[in-house]
Amino acid sequence: MNSTLIIQSLMAGLTNSFVYALIGIGIAVIYRGTRIINAMQGDFAVIGGMLTVFGLVSAGLPYVWACALGIAAGAASGLLIDVVCVRPMIRRQADDEAFLLLTIGLAFTISAAVLYIGGREAHLLPGIGGNGTVEIAGAFMSVHAIFLIAISLLVVCGLWLFYRKTIAGLSMIAASVDPDGATSIGINVARMRGYTFVLGGAIGALAGILVTPLISVSYQMGLGLTLKGFAAAILGGLTNPLGAVLGGLVIGLSESLAVVGLSSGYKDVVALTIMLLMMVLMPNGLLGKAGRRGG
Repeated sequence: MNSTLIIQSLMAGLTNSFVYALIGIGIAVIYRGTRIINAMQGDFAVIGGMLTVFGLVSAGLPYVWACALGIAAGAASGLLIDVVCVRPMIRRQADDEAFLLLTIGLAFTISAAVLYIGGREAHLLPGIGGNGTVEIAGAFMSVHAIFLIAISLLVVCGLWLFYRKTIAGLSMIAASVDPDGATSIGINVARMRGYTFVLGGAIGALAGILVTPLISVSYQMGLGLTLKGFAAAILGGLTNPLGAVLGGLVIGLSESLAVVGLSSGYKDVVALTIMLLMMVLMPNGLLGKAGRRGG
């Protein structure tokens, strides 16, 4: 088998890995801060990608400002969901299954709204660094893919510092672990939960912006990203946002190797089968119980 082809596939898998990792990080952030499994995280990516395309093409904004618009839209969507849907359900003491059904319903609602407003057309963004490529061991990686990986790593490092070194991050964890205790020491639990949704929405939108130069964004893209991101989050430990990076690498690289050895049509089957086997063998995720407390 051609070694260059293997390296090229691994590079593509590495790029996909960090896209899945960003979606998985968003799922883990929201679960860690609210104990809600968010089945619409991929739709935050659709919102971010679509609004960035709108800002760049229709509104004529500079690329940086269009990206800022997309991220702001994702963050605002997260806050809106918390205020309009989650808080009333908490007041009515809804159970965990109700929140899962809520996010599933919101995923279909957002998909339908994007279809109604934006139509069936898929859209691409220009890559960061244009169409440039870098040669590595005879294979080629786009400059945008390198930026995508670098930005993803910056997000990971930023989250690690945020949760360990800032008052807001520590307060968000405390509000999730022990709401009554957090309230007794003056932490506004509802506000911390809102911040969690804002952060998860912004990370999801960023993932959408970074993937749109590689995969056309459309109304139906959200579900696929959610499934891969959820797989990454589960493998890394659902309460550990940083573990989603390791889970994303397993899923993305498994896909790329499946494409080399089998037809590209089997890549999803192979990746998710590996996930199922690993979860049977390691039910606490790749990092074990200690990893579930990390982040």
